Amino acid sequence: MDSIDSSQYPKPREWNVKVFAMPRIPRSIKGYPESLSIILRAVSEKTPKNSIIQIPGSEAKNSLEELCIRLRPMGFVFQNRPGSAWELSKEASYWLETKDEMYLASFLNANIRFISELLNSLLNVHTTKELLMIANNEYLLGWEGKSQVSDRLQWLRDLGLVEFKEFLQKYEITGSGKQLLSITSPVNPNSLTVNIDETVNEEKVPVSNWALNLCELSQEELQDRKTSIGYVPGNSNQIYQTILGYLQLMQQPISKESIINYSKETYNVSEASINGFLSILTHAQLIEKESKTLYKTTLKGKKLVSDESEVNLICCLQNRFAFILEILKEIQQKELNAKELASISVVSYGYPSEKIDDIRKRLIFLKAAKLIKDCGKNSFSLTERGKKFIELIQPQQAKKRSNEADSNVNTKIVKQQKAELDTVLTEVRLASRDSANPDRFEKALVMAFSLLGFNATWLGGSGKTDVLLKTPTAPKFNYSITVDAKSTSNGAVTEGQLNFDTLLDHKKKHHADYSIVVGYQFQGRRLIERAEKHGVILFDIETLEQLIRRHIEVPLQFNAYTKLFSEAGIANLSLIEDDRKQMIRNSNLFQAILICLSEESLDPETQGMLLPRDIYQLLKKNKEFETSPSIKEIETMLSFLSSPFINCVGANKEEYFALGSLNDAAKKFEFYLQAAVNSGKTFLSIN
Repeated sequence: MDSIDSSQYPKPREWNVKVFAMPRIPRSIKGYPESLSIILRAVSEKTPKNSIIQIPGSEAKNSLEELCIRLRPMGFVFQNRPGSAWELSKEASYWLETKDEMYLASFLNANIRFISELLNSLLNVHTTKELLMIANNEYLLGWEGKSQVSDRLQWLRDLGLVEFKEFLQKYEITGSGKQLLSITSPVNPNSLTVNIDETVNEEKVPVSNWALNLCELSQEELQDRKTSIGYVPGNSNQIYQTILGYLQLMQQPISKESIINYSKETYNVSEASINGFLSILTHAQLIEKESKTLYKTTLKGKKLVSDESEVNLICCLQNRFAFILEILKEIQQKELNAKELASISVVSYGYPSEKIDDIRKRLIFLKAAKLIKDCGKNSFSLTERGKKFIELIQPQQAKKRSNEADSNVNTKIVKQQKAELDTVLTEVRLASRDSANPDRFEKALVMAFSLLGFNATWLGGSGKTDVLLKTPTAPKFNYSITVDAKSTSNGAVTEGQLNFDTLLDHKKKHHADYSIVVGYQFQGRRLIERAEKHGVILFDIETLEQLIRRHIEVPLQFNAYTKLFSEAGIANLSLIEDDRKQMIRNSNLFQAILICLSEESLDPETQGMLLPRDIYQLLKKNKEFETSPSIKEIETMLSFLSSPFINCVGANKEEYFALGSLNDAAKKFEFYLQAAVNSGKTFLSIN
């Protein structure tokens, strides 16, 4: 073996651009250096890339192409363009000629994290577990298992830098290992910061025009995207390189069996996991099936490989998966963590449920693209790149619920009301699982029930209910409700957490008519049975949210809600469905009559003068009504619309006519709406 002067050893990359994982190649009988030599020699000899490379002592059957893809991130090999022949880097050629193991160790250390740092740690600790703790706690590597530490130890043993003393069951650094430490110093963990924004001086976002075009979606396309991304193999910090590796692997049609073998050898994952990952790539339109068993990279996938931009990958995901760039929009407002974003995804974007793991996967992709950064306390903020990028694209607007009523009156009041609604409902979700701060949930429920129109008072304290609700109606018709808030870290409220005797005491003390318990969700049939027996209503977060949303869309009177509060056990919103349908019917009739009279005002025969029976004939086939409106219903609505205070419809004996345009009517009701809002504010300030 020729010796190389240490001054010629490779210079280390910056820590932030070093690779996380060791090269996952088959290990020969003589160790990893021999395996590496066989692979690199095949590249230098221009061996066809589809050739199977046999490693002595290993049963793995990998093609040269597959092995080169694994070595590419470390800088051993490269391609001048996708699909071209593999070539050796200058450093790889140098080592292949000299076979200097210290040079190879220095090369690995220059390109991969936690090599010299591991050797330096062995001066004080000696087990895999201890090394893993140092890697995670001091170097912030976030490894979930010991495999990355074990891989490094095996490579370093094969290079003679580490030895394992089996009788002591511990690892120790050798003289050669100490020599490497004298040549290249380990990174000081104190110099590593989580909050570095590498894009501060970036003038332009590295994104291709074709990728930006993928973000231009209609509202229908935005809402049709999948919510679950699923499993991606490998280390989360290398997620972009992992996907590129698979796309390169499939540049030419390749069998599923070969993909599975590559995955097992490279990432040690099961076939089921790879099936899920292939589904992700297929749905993202980055790969496609050429036949029943063959996969290949699509044109979009090839563009992603050739342009090599993490932001391009984000655009591809945004095109097919929900709540990607919408996260940037939310973080733009304030720093948020995964739990808060999960709640926002449900409340504002129509996610079916809170899936924190799904949100974390999205955050990993956005961090890899350097669009967001950690800002402490598990929260995230935009990088300078993220701020520039969000100006280039249009994220999905807060999703409109399927049962949300349309409004032709786009007023400032309505916009403020929707913004307040989402803010309150998000806080209720988060507070319901913040068991360390029960006051937070109680205060959130005060805001929530206020949206239903109740006078809500936060009481708390020993012997009192948490929140007391009263209807702002005349004493003869009002009622009150005691509300007990149960926040739990895991979200489940169980029987042991409720004292029904205490709940009844609270109800009696406050002379309340009903008793409610609110929690994230209730668990156990016996809990429900006891609630039914003691006359207590159980509101989970999902049901409370639906109730509030439905009230904002179709506000019922307080007497209608007594049907809901009178049935104990799990709150049942179907009890007020008939009242809701009647309210919607009245609204449709209100609108239909105004439109009918307005249109008929242009008719030369009737000259806009219609009897209730005439209106009935015109509306009886209107598709807005399940059953045709009766003449009596029409007469009642006409009486309301022609009253002196409303005065949208004129009356001449038994005939009715429009007094103005539909826009005039809308402005009049908006005027009354503003008056109602102002009176509400005045009432609150007085009380």
